[in-house]
Amino acid sequence: MTTSELVEQELVAHLYAPLDGPDAATALRWIGRFWERCRTQLGMTDPILGADLAAGLPADPAAEPEGALAGLQDPAVRFQVIARREHDVLNLSFAIASPAAVVRDRPRIGAAVPPGWHEYTRWWDKLGGAEPSGLLGGALVYLAKAADPAAAEVRAAVPSRPDDGAGWWSRRGALDDFAAWETTPAGSRPDRRLVLIGAMDQDEPLSRFAWSDGGTALPPLGRYLMHATKLRYQARVLDAGQLRQLRSRLTGRVAEIRDRLRAGGPGEPVDLAAFAADEAELAAALGGLRRMRQSVRIARANMDRSLPVPLPADAEVAEWLTGRIDDDVEYLDATREEAERVEKLVPAQWAPDTAAKPDVEYRVGFGIDVVDYSSRSAPRRREVQRRVAGLVEQVITGLGLPLHDTDRQDAGDGMMVVLPASVPAHLALPKLLHGWRAAMRADNAAHPADRIRLRLSVGSGPFAVAAIGFSDNTIISIGRLLDSSALREAVAAHPDADVVALVTDRTHEDVVGEGYDGLTEDEFRSVDVRVKTFDRKAWLWTGGAGRPAAPAVVAEPEPVRREIFVVHGRDTPASAAVFGLLRSLDLRPLDWEEVVGRTGKPTPYREEVVRAGFAIGPASLVLLTPDDVNGTHPDTLIRAGRALALYPDQTIVVQIGAAGRVTELDGREIVRLDGDSRADREVFVQRVAQRLRIAGFPIDTSGADWLDPARFAGLWGKSPT
Repeated sequence: MTTSELVEQELVAHLYAPLDGPDAATALRWIGRFWERCRTQLGMTDPILGADLAAGLPADPAAEPEGALAGLQDPAVRFQVIARREHDVLNLSFAIASPAAVVRDRPRIGAAVPPGWHEYTRWWDKLGGAEPSGLLGGALVYLAKAADPAAAEVRAAVPSRPDDGAGWWSRRGALDDFAAWETTPAGSRPDRRLVLIGAMDQDEPLSRFAWSDGGTALPPLGRYLMHATKLRYQARVLDAGQLRQLRSRLTGRVAEIRDRLRAGGPGEPVDLAAFAADEAELAAALGGLRRMRQSVRIARANMDRSLPVPLPADAEVAEWLTGRIDDDVEYLDATREEAERVEKLVPAQWAPDTAAKPDVEYRVGFGIDVVDYSSRSAPRRREVQRRVAGLVEQVITGLGLPLHDTDRQDAGDGMMVVLPASVPAHLALPKLLHGWRAAMRADNAAHPADRIRLRLSVGSGPFAVAAIGFSDNTIISIGRLLDSSALREAVAAHPDADVVALVTDRTHEDVVGEGYDGLTEDEFRSVDVRVKTFDRKAWLWTGGAGRPAAPAVVAEPEPVRREIFVVHGRDTPASAAVFGLLRSLDLRPLDWEEVVGRTGKPTPYREEVVRAGFAIGPASLVLLTPDDVNGTHPDTLIRAGRALALYPDQTIVVQIGAAGRVTELDGREIVRLDGDSRADREVFVQRVAQRLRIAGFPIDTSGADWLDPARFAGLWGKSPT
């Protein structure tokens, strides 16, 4: 074999579909057809052995917990496909293995299929079909090994495509510890092709990086590509041209009015309705750009966490997109300010006698913003985002709506939500105000360590869809109220209120002024809101906070949840030490069998036990020891994997002893006992207590018993049983 010869050629594909938005339904149908073609064309009719996954896709992946949802393989284990939910993305990963894989017992993609990349690519093309996919994007990854990866002859080995970049084979880079090439040229295209070549002894690391470590979690390369795909999608949205057309149209209208003002008369009537519509659409586009800028920052940060150094093409897109958004925001802001100045100079008689009404719907919308969001640490901000997303869904459900029936524009610390036209304002307003107050009260009772407070604005009126987001004066008014100093000052003046709201004058008049049930006049106070050129009356609602209240029956306080589900293995001294620490912090630890009893079933499924355990308290704790990690007793690792897959942000992972690496935990800040000195044990105990407090447990650290490091003495160096 020569140093440049490629051996054990394999193919991996990672695809990404939106779970929300206009293309979500199309993408889900395409993935369903792809899944069926895997069955019919490749004979993939079996569930993946040992993965504990369904063989069929769920009807509504967006309603499923995060992690692997379904998997298929053929009877000979030649092909595998896995579907996963990753937050707002449905990921589909597909693999064809090397023939040599069948003779090895290792955690990677499967058994043999002849012969190589050219044949694999033809099969992949047939699986994809010709219909529109609606996907955000994806990547084909060609894997192989060579004696000298840097000298590998990849040009002829990789099937050519019409859109390949010129001389791509001459631009070798590196990904992780592997030689890497990208055949597709730089840009924001949704589909790309990568080539990864490892050394002859890098078989397992290459598979772990690109496909699987033996489990079902998204591998590091797949996670990186997902965030890069989101970044490229944002670039394509921005580059689609609607903003340029809008900006050009409004600039033209401004120039026309300016010319007529110089000439001293209008000539033909000025279409002020069209002018105002463009102005409103531009304002909405500005809001959309600012939210896009936040999404880009999040995608870049996630890419950096997934790989130390991004691919050159992705770094180029990120740099271009960030600069382009900043430029567009600045230019659109200047255009809007000029339009506002010119509009005020137009005499009333210039307007036409009649103007066609825009094609809009009367709807109710609201905006939320988290108080002091930016002052939190990055982990706490991510936890707040998770909590707020759940609260939004809870409030929307209280209106009798599924979340997907609403239109939403997300931001890092809140979102704008528009209800369907079928929900009238007199039903929506009281349910929104009282629903948010009740939901916030319950959530904060469950998370006493990090109270969330919200600014809320509610309005109703005409809505239309803009180039990016919503347009029309209603959504602008909601945004102005949410960002007003009047609302911020009210939040500061009512520290006991979890939610402080401003309601537009129109909505207040239509609901409270008309005497509908659910709200009374004395719950509101009139305030003047001034933001730039916006100067309107609005109505402040604090839910009764800060006002003298009539005597009432005092509600029973929320029960303090001190029970905690602990997943542990057979290392009795280690588990006894952890249980002792938890009890010294005034918590009541429950082991697996105790939680089995909580399910009410004599033989529950593993997932049922995990769900019952997490329903007990704000989080659960997983204890890993060398017995669990090094394969002696894998049950604990399997249970821990399901916990992390279902509740990644509510799982505290503690590792005691010199255990091996757990790939699923790469990048996660777990608590490790790394030595047996007194200082090591003291730091370990304090970190466990801090994680429990962050999770929301009411731990008691008033005494000194919990600090006793002696209970963990001798556990670090203990050998596996």
